[in-house]
Amino acid sequence: MTIVVTDLTVRYSEKVVLDDISLEIASEKWTCLVGPNGAGKTTFLKVLLGMAPYAGSIQDHGVEVFNNHKRNVAFVPQNPQIPQGMSVAEYVMLGRSKREGWGNESLTSRAYVHRVLQETHLFGMQENLVSHLSGGEMQRALIARALAQEPELILLDEPTSALDLHHQISVLNNIELLKEKGVTIISTMHDITLAAMFAERIVIMKEGKVLLSGSASDVIHSPELKAAFDNRIDVYTLDTGRPVIVASKDSKN
Repeated sequence: MTIVVTDLTVRYSEKVVLDDISLEIASEKWTCLVGPNGAGKTTFLKVLLGMAPYAGSIQDHGVEVFNNHKRNVAFVPQNPQIPQGMSVAEYVMLGRSKREGWGNESLTSRAYVHRVLQETHLFGMQENLVSHLSGGEMQRALIARALAQEPELILLDEPTSALDLHHQISVLNNIELLKEKGVTIISTMHDITLAAMFAERIVIMKEGKVLLSGSASDVIHSPELKAAFDNRIDVYTLDTGRPVIVASKDSKN
């Protein structure tokens, strides 16, 4: 079942942050929100999570999301609060608490977390304090905690922002595998090339509005994508057929 967004509007004081958005987000697919800074992408994730008030409707499996605490949703924020005195293994194990409660983890859960630590290249530093991790390591720990939760829906705000190229692809591959388990993935990404590589569907946003929503292959080559970035991007197609999106060189320089 899809997530159905109808007439969604969010205001902060007098400022309209999301402006009358209506669209459907397919289940068990990867949908990526792209657009310039200030487009409303992070706010959209927060209302999908149920963290922010909104006007209109967002229904997940036919139930309004706001204050629906029965949903098993994992969220990977861009700027997390980092707990002091907690090891990497303990932090990732937090992902199991929704299923079993903190401190009641089964042997099955511990084995699952062990596997997630390996998949996210964190095994070997599981005793390290999360407060001592680098930015890229912390990003992987955040994603590992989300993977450990085995969510029905995972929301990721710029999941590759602190990662080098090798870890970007590795982490995104792990996230992509969630679709095989029936997980719906919604992310924001500044790197539109990566978005086109992994997401089946892309939503273009600008100034709180949705300019276009559709299949990644259609959206990447649309005039709306260039319009969202004030026609300052170029789209190239490799011999393999894969699109590459780069910022246009400023002709004044």
